[in-house]
Amino acid sequence: MKDHTLAKLGGTCSILAGIAYIVIGVNFMFLPLDQRPGSSTLKFLPSVAQDRTALMIEYWAFALGAVFALAAVLAISERVRAANAGWVQWTRTLALIGFAITAVTYFRLIAQVPHRAMMFVAGDVHLQQALAVTELELYLDPQGWMGYGAIGLWVLVVSVLALRANLMPKPLGYVGIGAGLLYWLVVAGYVSGIGTLTLIAAAFGGIILGPIWYIWNGILLRRTSG
Repeated sequence: MKDHTLAKLGGTCSILAGIAYIVIGVNFMFLPLDQRPGSSTLKFLPSVAQDRTALMIEYWAFALGAVFALAAVLAISERVRAANAGWVQWTRTLALIGFAITAVTYFRLIAQVPHRAMMFVAGDVHLQQALAVTELELYLDPQGWMGYGAIGLWVLVVSVLALRANLMPKPLGYVGIGAGLLYWLVVAGYVSGIGTLTLIAAAFGGIILGPIWYIWNGILLRRTSG
C-alpha cells in the first residue's frame, strides 16, 4: 500500500505557505513607508522603534511561510519526480536550501531588528552610523540568489516538467511558470537596485500567483493523500 503521509503533510503545509504569502502581501500595505524595502537605515530604525507591529507580522509570515514551504517542496517534488528525477531532485535541494536560508534570516530579523532600533534611537551619531553600516550582516542572502532565485528555478522546473508529463492541471502549470519568473524578477531588482522590479514581482507573484500555486498544489496533494 502506498504511503500518502508525505502528500497529506506537504499538502497541508503548502496551503499554509500560500496563506502566509497572502498575509505578507496584504500586510505590506500597512507597513509605514520608512519600513518598506529600499528605505535607508537612518529612517528605518527610528520608524521601527516607534511602531514595529506591521513589520513583525511581515517577518513572522516570511519565517513561518518558509518553514511550511519545506514540507511543500518535498511533497510537490515527489509528485512530479517521475517526469525527470534528475532535474527535480537537484532543484528540490536548491529550493530547500533557499527556504531554510529565508527562515533563518527572518527569525534572525525578528530577534535583532527591534533591539537595534532601540539602540539606534538611544545612541549617539557614531553608534547610529555603525548600525547603518552593519545592516546587511543581518541578511544571509542579501541579493536573494537562494531565497528567490533557487526557489524560483524549482517552481519553474517543476511546473514545466509537470505540464510536459500531464502531472498538473495546465492552468496551474502556467501559474507556476509565471511565479517562477517573478521570483527571478525579485533577484534582478535587488542586484540592479531597481526597486520597481521588486515591487512588481511582489505584487503579482507574492500576492497573486504564489499563493494560488501553493494553495492549489496543496489541495491536489491532500486529495491524493485521501
